[in-house]
Amino acid sequence: MPYRRFTSRRRRSYGNQRRQGGTGATFSGSQNIIRHSNSTTATIASGKTQVFNLVAYNNEFHGTPVASAGSSALVLTNNFTDRGSRVDYVTMQLTIKQTDTTKNNTCYLGLISTSFNTGRLDATLMKNQFGNGTYPWIVSDESLGKEGNMTVRATAEDYTLHQYSLNDIQQHNLRGLLKRQMQLYSGRVITANSTIPLPRRNRRQQEGSILALVIMNDSESDTAGSDVEIRLDTFFKEIPSNAI
Repeated sequence: MPYRRFTSRRRRSYGNQRRQGGTGATFSGSQNIIRHSNSTTATIASGKTQVFNLVAYNNEFHGTPVASAGSSALVLTNNFTDRGSRVDYVTMQLTIKQTDTTKNNTCYLGLISTSFNTGRLDATLMKNQFGNGTYPWIVSDESLGKEGNMTVRATAEDYTLHQYSLNDIQQHNLRGLLKRQMQLYSGRVITANSTIPLPRRNRRQQEGSILALVIMNDSESDTAGSDVEIRLDTFFKEIPSNAI
């Protein structure tokens, strides 16, 4: 009997998540929800890694939500949130394909999650703990009025699984790369459609908060692998602090 009750609760919770997007609101007009939707494309060369924003606190890039035909809520076409807002889930749709289908590629996926006490480290620590030692994957703005605003580096940088495996601190901060391996060959396309619960530290939006996706194209030699093209579509609901 206890096993049945546990299973039943899990099923109801999962259905609620899919139906309501994890915000707990069945009608967006009742809670002043802001709907975020964004699409990003990039090409990642062999032996390089790039990081992509999923949900990030940034009061500069957040912008003013606008009305949209067919939506009961205001909308934004970015991944940036405002201070004090809450985000429970982010939906990610990812496509990865080769530029040269005669070669083989191995790609890895991971996540970066930071909050106030990690996302606002000094520049050297960010390069060594959340980067390849030369460039940081994520950047915290510390200028007046923008303290703790988070973004990601816009370009792919040199970084392979060999480097990652040697650095225990980076393995702690760039989670899951060793677990999510994908093989691309003969034109095979990798697709992923996931609803990701935000880590507890990222649910309430504040300075230094970012959840980001790490994509590594681990093909060091041009003869062994090709560049890969990616498309990342994200969607989440932001509940402003004044609606709670």
